Amino acid sequence: MGSNWVTVSIDDIKSPEKYSCVGGPFGSSLSQKHYVDSGVPVIRGTNLTGDIFSESGFVFVSPDKANELQRNMAFRGDIVFTQRGTLGQVALIPEDSIYERYIVSQSQMKLTVNPKQADAYFIYTYFRTNEAKALIENNAIVGGVPHINLGILKEFKLRLPPLSDQKRISEVSKSIDNKINLNCQINQTLEQMSQTLFKSWFVDFDPVIDNALDAGNPIPEALQSRAELRQKVRNSADFKPLPADIRALFPAEFEEIELGWVPKGWITTSFNDLIELIGGGTPKTSVEEYWNGDIPWFSVVDAPNESDVYVLNTEKNITTEGLNNSSAKLLRKGTTIISARGTVGKCTMVAVPMAMNQSCYGVNGKNNISDEYVYFQLKNAVQTLQQMGHGSVFNTITRDTFKNIKIPFCNEELTNSFSLLVKNYFSKILNNNYQNIALTALRDTLLPKIISGELSLEALPNLVAQTEPA
Repeated sequence: MGSNWVTVSIDDIKSPEKYSCVGGPFGSSLSQKHYVDSGVPVIRGTNLTGDIFSESGFVFVSPDKANELQRNMAFRGDIVFTQRGTLGQVALIPEDSIYERYIVSQSQMKLTVNPKQADAYFIYTYFRTNEAKALIENNAIVGGVPHINLGILKEFKLRLPPLSDQKRISEVSKSIDNKINLNCQINQTLEQMSQTLFKSWFVDFDPVIDNALDAGNPIPEALQSRAELRQKVRNSADFKPLPADIRALFPAEFEEIELGWVPKGWITTSFNDLIELIGGGTPKTSVEEYWNGDIPWFSVVDAPNESDVYVLNTEKNITTEGLNNSSAKLLRKGTTIISARGTVGKCTMVAVPMAMNQSCYGVNGKNNISDEYVYFQLKNAVQTLQQMGHGSVFNTITRDTFKNIKIPFCNEELTNSFSLLVKNYFSKILNNNYQNIALTALRDTLLPKIISGELSLEALPNLVAQTEPA
């Protein structure tokens, strides 16, 4: 296999059209002063995170400014590379992208491939391999901020199979990527459903409004607009009331306290009184025996996307000896970790026992308060925690910060009833995360071997079968 493969440079396979391989605008041609609220989006490094094209967090320029920067435009089907910053990032603008055209920032470059020579998804798949990332790193200009330039990109060489074989490899890569993306979308939906239920019960108090309306009890004037919205929901054809045993856990009246109107009988408490805060620690980096063990060691770089909920793997691991000879503690599965220094408020739930560094807190509920309730209560309090943070260099939250957050609280039974309803969602999220790890490993180990010609294309049918869910 591979006898009819040819070695080509990126310059060889770029489209013959003008501006098919370009970098971002020069100097002051594009700066923050040109950004507007809407218009043509600008692709930056944040849009390439994880080698996936993200259409969130865009900044925009006006259509007139975009026309001035026509040579720096990228379109659907183009490949975008990071030029400086996190080198090695690459993403393909999908054919169903939200926008028809984009501007490439000064820190990015884009390639439009010649479709008669190369398949864009194949080239994109190649540049996600460790071989390609090492090639970029080895060719980086290291003076100042490490970077590459358009000339370096154009000179990159790769072995290219016939176009029909490229497309076969791309289909497998797409199949795996699509399954991973679908799992991520499902996770996002499940997390949103869980969060919506939390907000309904513990923030908007919808079951209390339902009980009050059914009992004919008065609704406080401050809650009238919320009650009217709730009544519209109750009148909708697809409304499903909560089971009677769960509704019985909520009162049918409100009372006014220092926090405002809350369900009658609920108490005002410090969030700190409901939780156990666990500090982290770092084993001495100079002691080799403390590192590269089998205990995951979490730092904020390991925080997953919000919709993934769980952290399963970490960049660094420590040994039992490292755990025992530091202030690090082993967190049980179900503990919520919240970043407490620098980037404050990133929340994730522990999927396997792990330790963490001192820039985070582990959070468990006291008195059998459920894990899922703690997780969402923390997420609900993130903005307040960030505002209460302090520090001359890094924003920081301390144990006292949690003491200053006051919330209305019901009882442990209600938090556990909430968890029983969302545990199935969380379980599906976790299963999807594990499947994505397996799919990513499959893609990142076997596809490079096929791309390099080490494995025959005849292995593709088996590879496709392995990506099917059990």
